[in-house]
Amino acid sequence: MNRIPRILIAFFLSLITVSLALSAGATAFAVQAVAHGQGVIWKVDHTSWLGNYELDDGNFGYCIDVTRPAPHGADFDYVDGSDAGWFSADDSARLAFISRRWGAPGDPLTAAAAQLAVWTITGLAGHDQAYFAQRANDDADLVIQAANHMLQVANGGAGASRGASATAELVLEGSKGSVVSQLTADYLSGPEIVTPGSFAGRMTLHGATFDGGGTTALVGNGVVTRIHPEQSGATEQVSVDVVYDDLPFGSGFRLGRNTGDSQNLLVTQPFPTSARASDAERGPTGLPFGPQVQTTTSSAIAEPGATLTDTLELGVHPDSPTGDEWGVYRAPDGSFAPIPVVIESVLLGPFPARPVESDAAPADAPVVCTVESVVETGPGTLESPPCEVPEAGFYVWTDSIDPARTPFEKGGDRLMAWASKFGVASETTVVPASPQIATVASAGQISDHGCVSDRLTVDGFPEGAEPITVTSTLLGPLTDRPAEGSTPKGWIDFPVAGTVTTAIATNGTHETPCIPVTAPGFYYFVFESAGSDPSARADSPALIPAFSDSRVHESESVAVSAPTTPPAPEASPTPPVSARLPQTGGGGTPTVMSTVLAVCAVIAGLAGLGLTSRRWR
Repeated sequence: MNRIPRILIAFFLSLITVSLALSAGATAFAVQAVAHGQGVIWKVDHTSWLGNYELDDGNFGYCIDVTRPAPHGADFDYVDGSDAGWFSADDSARLAFISRRWGAPGDPLTAAAAQLAVWTITGLAGHDQAYFAQRANDDADLVIQAANHMLQVANGGAGASRGASATAELVLEGSKGSVVSQLTADYLSGPEIVTPGSFAGRMTLHGATFDGGGTTALVGNGVVTRIHPEQSGATEQVSVDVVYDDLPFGSGFRLGRNTGDSQNLLVTQPFPTSARASDAERGPTGLPFGPQVQTTTSSAIAEPGATLTDTLELGVHPDSPTGDEWGVYRAPDGSFAPIPVVIESVLLGPFPARPVESDAAPADAPVVCTVESVVETGPGTLESPPCEVPEAGFYVWTDSIDPARTPFEKGGDRLMAWASKFGVASETTVVPASPQIATVASAGQISDHGCVSDRLTVDGFPEGAEPITVTSTLLGPLTDRPAEGSTPKGWIDFPVAGTVTTAIATNGTHETPCIPVTAPGFYYFVFESAGSDPSARADSPALIPAFSDSRVHESESVAVSAPTTPPAPEASPTPPVSARLPQTGGGGTPTVMSTVLAVCAVIAGLAGLGLTSRRWR
């Protein structure tokens, strides 16, 4: 602490003693009259006053015009002295500060020093301070020192000010936030932030509440206060207004304007100033955000070796807490950007049967490939990277969004997980199988009558696929053999020797039940199958399509010959005429020639028949 403050402290501590001395008849004395307030009278003329005047409204005022007579009994009008144009803005600020700080000090010498400081600002009419300070009698030097100290305080930090301004700042952090308002005083020595908590401003929130649930509160300057933004949609918008009233800053001093020709007064209770500020802020809400993907395979049917993609229509889940708005985060430049997501698409298969829709894929489901799509632009439609299907079977896409794949600072903490169902029809592709079936009749030629079956040799049947049923029909007997490889006209009306069915579930040879044949003639097998999934939806392709073959194939043909007439027994010796029985009717046994001709005819008919194999694929 330097010497001057020590002197001043000692001075102000001595004021009480001085006051007591004056009341006891010391050389300087105070007059408590209706016209006079606190101050001293010069003992030389017992008239000259150095101090303030008491007004009938309880205020006190210091004289401004040293050249005018004392304002005893004068009438005054109150006006804002800073608007009168009598003084500069800085001098008005000094006068306001003195009236605010020492307008009614409560002791005579402080009042005398304040009056001297006021005249020093408004003008000493060519005199020095000592000329007027002598009215303090033996305390003149002390009054001069105190007056100059007052002026020094007014010109320094936290002294006289031209005014004050306020700021407001909102910080939004999802469901939480804060607001703070600062006050800055425009001191003559330079602007300074007012010590936090010095004054209370009335804050009004829009789009948020304070802790108690209200939208209005008195909040100290510089005090950070918690708020709760309203949560609706993907973004929140909050604004705040703050008003500080009755601030002890500014140049608005209360001027007691004399209606006569005596002194004007610097009156206590200068006009207060006010400061106001507002701020508005937008930010991402703290609500969780739920995405979803509508997915469709690029093809419902494909061939082995083909590539499939997944069409991804990215949007907002109908149950998302953000409503129909895509979640956002605040980018480094302050702008809002869509929360990015990584869509993982997995192609599962092959399955031997059409997948049944369920919430999740089987744990042991075979995986063809896994691909990813990074989306940073929000909702839209895109194609996943391709995957190649290796073989026949059913394939199905599943898709998911994992919040862990999105960085925290980009909204990953608010992103909700999503996964598609398994076995959705729009996500299913079938690669049809093309099994090969070779068919051979169990016999190419049958004499008289017998039984014939069909041997089906299957290759390329999908492992694990549901069995298919093959219906084999033996047509005949026909009198004429149709052309090889043809589908005879009207074959559907041919006689049917028999129809049998065979269940096929694996590769290999499968024998049909035997069909009896009794009538001679030409026979051949035809077959058909409804394939797999005979009861599936009509618009959904089957793993094994329906197939049939109604052509004539040598390997499927059977010739049934008529029964052979047995040779006639040798004739007995002709009995004597006398021993013969009488004959009636026609002739006896066939001749040798007729028997030979019959055998040759059968051989000739069979010479053109052969036995080969055919295949269906």
